[in-house]
Formats: sequence, C-alpha cells, structure tokens
Amino acid sequence: MQLFSFSRALKKNDPIPRWFGGISVSSSCRRIETAMIGIHGRGSGAPLEIRKSISYDIPPEITASYNELQEYFMNRFTDININRPSGSGINENINFSEFCFLYQHVLRELASVEEEAIDELLNESHLTKNDVLAIGVYDSGIRFTTSDGLFYRSLCDAPFLAEQTGLNIVDSFSAQDISAGGCGGPVLTLPSWIFLKSDSAARILLDLGRTARLTIFPRSENIFSYQKIIVRDIVPCGSLLDALTYKLTQGKTSVDVGGRLTVQGCQIGVLLSEFRNITQSGNIWNSLGLSTDSYLKTAFQLNGSEYSYQDILCTASCFISESIVSILRQMLLNDVDFLQGVDTEILVTGACRMHGMLMNSISNNLSRNRLIQVTDLGIIPETFDAVCAALLTVMAIDNIPSNIPTLTGCETSKSLGRITPGSTTNWYRLIQEMSSTKPASRNLRSAM
Repeated sequence: MQLFSFSRALKKNDPIPRWFGGISVSSSCRRIETAMIGIHGRGSGAPLEIRKSISYDIPPEITASYNELQEYFMNRFTDININRPSGSGINENINFSEFCFLYQHVLRELASVEEEAIDELLNESHLTKNDVLAIGVYDSGIRFTTSDGLFYRSLCDAPFLAEQTGLNIVDSFSAQDISAGGCGGPVLTLPSWIFLKSDSAARILLDLGRTARLTIFPRSENIFSYQKIIVRDIVPCGSLLDALTYKLTQGKTSVDVGGRLTVQGCQIGVLLSEFRNITQSGNIWNSLGLSTDSYLKTAFQLNGSEYSYQDILCTASCFISESIVSILRQMLLNDVDFLQGVDTEILVTGACRMHGMLMNSISNNLSRNRLIQVTDLGIIPETFDAVCAALLTVMAIDNIPSNIPTLTGCETSKSLGRITPGSTTNWYRLIQEMSSTKPASRNLRSAM
C-alpha cells in the first residue's frame, strides 16, 4: 500500500478513510485500468492511500467496434484532428442509424467489462459496495470539431453501470471542461501533480505512450505552483511503432515487444531526414495523441525496397528518441524559466518504456539528468491513469476545481464530472457526504 499526501504524513488518529474507485479506458480502447484509493480527511491537506490497482485487456471485438465508431466521424468531418486506428477493418459505408446502434453497443459492452472490473477491484481491495462512495470513469470519448464547436460524448454508460453495480458513478470529466470553454483536456494533469510533485526538485513526466508527451511540474513552492504546469506533445511514439510493426509484418504481430525487431535493424539516413521534415500542426492537446499518417506514408514508400522492416523500425525509434532528447534539452537549458538553476528529475512512464533500444537511446543522451522510473516512486504505470481518475472523483465530490485554464483553454477552473446515482442507500450516503463539504470562501479579487 502506497501513501501520498498533499502536505503531511498519515497519523494514527486520522479518520477512517473515504473510499473512491477509478476506472480509465485507454485511448485505443485496448486496456482498462482500475484503482481504489482512500482519503483520510478532507481538503487539500488530506493524505491518501492506494489500496489496490488492476489492469485488464479489453476484448478485441469491443476494440474493433470502437475503431469503427471513430472511423465513422473521420470519414465525415474534414476538420478533425485525431489518429486513424490502424488495422481495424473499417466499414466506411456505415450510416447514421447504424452509428447510433454501434455507439450504444460500445457503451453497453464497455459497461459490462467495467462492471466485472469493479467486482474484482472490490474483492481484491477487501471492500463492499457500501464502503465505496463513488466510482469515477475516465475515457477519451467520441469527439470531433464542427462549425458549431467541439462535440464530445463519453463512452461510459453511467445509468446502466450504476443500475448494475448499485454504486454512484462519476463520468464525463472532459464534458464539464468543454462547457467552460476548454478543449476537454488534459484533465488528469492536476491529479498527476498531486502524486508526483516535489518540494525539492522540479519534475518532468515523460510519458512514452501512444504519443511521447512531456508534463513539466515546477517545484511545489506554494499552493499556486500547479498553475505553471506545462504539457507538450512531442511526436507519435507507441502509435507509430505499433502501426509500422503491424503493417510491415503483414499483420503477424502488432507490437514489437521489448524492441526485439527494432534492434536488428540499421538506421536509414534518407528516411530519418524525411521524418525530420514532417511538422506537426500546433501543440493542441488531443486525447488520441498526434497523428501518424504522414510518418506512415513516408515509411511505406520504402517498403519493398532494399531496406528491411527492421531498418524502418530502427529508424523510427531513432527519430522518436532524437525528438524527445532535443525538446528536453531545450526545456532544461532555455525554454522553461522555472527549470533553470534547480534540480530536475525526469520520470518515465508509458508502455514504450519497455522498448529497450528506445529507452537506451534516450538515457544515453540525457546522462547529466536523473532518469527515474515512476515505479521507483511506488506507482504502477499501467494503472496510474485509474488512480488519477479516482482522485478526480474525490475532487468532484468535494467540489474542488480540477482543470487548469492555461492547459485546457477553459475560462475558469471548476469541479469536473457528472454524477449518476446508484442504489438508494449509496446515493443517500453520498448526499450526506457532499452536504458536509463546504466550499472554500474566496474574496472577490481572487475569485475574479
């Protein structure tokens, strides 16, 4: 059991914890994470513990339906800026009535998986449904941009999940941010800050997931330090390597486990130069990460030539590593003021941290900086988003603002999440809990 605190250590006379669960569905809809956390008290000084966290694979037929759902929008809206799923066997002629059926099908099937995950989480946590105040569900949802603005729908069938489990469900965190004028994310940043901030050093979270993403945390000097947090997407990472692996091996494998294929190849100078010339469109956050289309098109032009697919994978890995190191050096030396003259730790998470060649290349070129696996801090990377989702749920129940205007573009920071009642007993308990929480008073100047 790992203990965390905003400002103080857990004491023997601290109150009995309030239990909250978190569920996170990966942006590719291939994995589901769950976590159970306990909050000892209220407010920003309350320490919390991670009781249990578990991750699962989502059945491939659900993933295929999700990919088909995403493709429906990609084929109909030209100003969309999200990744096209690879190798999904998409039906491009789906009509609107079929879409409605497919959307509801994905919601119901995901809810069934989430229901089973909740039951196992409760069992492994040695808790009952009457012990847990609420379960938060975070997912990328379905989103696209139209002339009327940003459209977003959660993938959580909250009424069905609440009915089946009897638990209070909190979801649609992104929708609340969008209603305040934001882009719907990143909404897990503030919970990440709570777990990863340090009083002695600035920290950079290097997430080697679908996209290589940097989250820069300043030292925790005061309660407003989080307002300096910076989030920056660098380059497609896992999404690019996986798509190349799937296509170049003709579907024999979709993941280069540990980088075993990559390490067999040699760098292709021409392809590396072409990759460098590809520019990403702005630095606007997107739940599905940066697009791989231009990189894949460039790489496939060499397919069938004298170069092997191992060479192409090796070149892609070298390009990703080079891009990450270049941006990190710029930030450490020049770009970010609050990193100057202070100790800076680089925390590594994401599935591609297991890619041997990629990690070796990054670490060898950042030898002067301290590279730390988040596992060294007692955090399981595969379930960290679920832990953050659970903390978002706590903040929703305690009416604590959880989005950051400088990151999401919203007009004001607010508490996020839509609450769906569970059983009468659990709903009554939650109402009592929420009624005992008083919002912090602020003077007019700070409120504005």
